[in-house]
Amino acid sequence: MSRPRRFVELSLDKHSWSPSPLLGQVVLVTSVDAHGVIDVAPKSWASMAAFAGPIVGFGCNVDHGTYRNIESTGEFVINVPDGSLAERTWNMLASPRDERITQSGLTLRRGRTVAAPFVVECPAHLECHLYQTIAFPKGEVFIFGTISSIAVEEACLTDELSERYHALNPNTVQLDHHGLFG
Repeated sequence: MSRPRRFVELSLDKHSWSPSPLLGQVVLVTSVDAHGVIDVAPKSWASMAAFAGPIVGFGCNVDHGTYRNIESTGEFVINVPDGSLAERTWNMLASPRDERITQSGLTLRRGRTVAAPFVVECPAHLECHLYQTIAFPKGEVFIFGTISSIAVEEACLTDELSERYHALNPNTVQLDHHGLFG
């Protein structure tokens, strides 16, 4: 016999949600500015948005280099790290933006359909062209991109459907304490 569920109201301030009832996949978004300088940034609010396209999106802030780069070039890559990259992903936040790639030890390769590179160590990456940006209060935006190329590590395509997500080993952890609010 199960015990009755008791619920507690949470504040509408997302920063205070711990744990968050909406866990998210942590991704690394790579982009390039108008001068060819590469940026990599962890983002926690990423999701598929539409089959047609297909279209994917993630949350960001207009003060972030990621937003400025994508608005400038119209391209980006969403890299899907697995659990083995969690520590390196969190450590990026402590590094100055221009040292993140070097400090993380990640390997970058040029994308097939975009100038932004992909992260070799990630088992999946989605190359995207900017579709639309929707602005919200306080400088928050949601960036939507049309996927122009997607690649996953071959091990993620095993015959057993139940094993496919295991092979991807998604990096889904409580993100709020790491400052990954989009």
